[in-house]
Amino acid sequence: MARRKADYDSLIVQEFLNKAQAMAYTNCKTEEKFDELIHPYVHTYQGSQGVDYYVPELRKRKLAMVVTSPTK
Repeated sequence: MARRKADYDSLIVQEFLNKAQAMAYTNCKTEEKFDELIHPYVHTYQGSQGVDYYVPELRKRKLAMVVTSPTK
């Protein structure tokens, strides 16, 4: 399977993102990681060039994945 590169350059303020932009928004470096951690938990919408993701849902999923570090 070909890897999809996260599209950081075209990530601007907008409501819907394509998969490469959604990967950049959620800081997923590989498509496999995105498909495991993000995709099953958000809705997808039919876009003009494939599947789109709604930014508030991506934000909600990202905030649900809080990682805490132990304090000393």
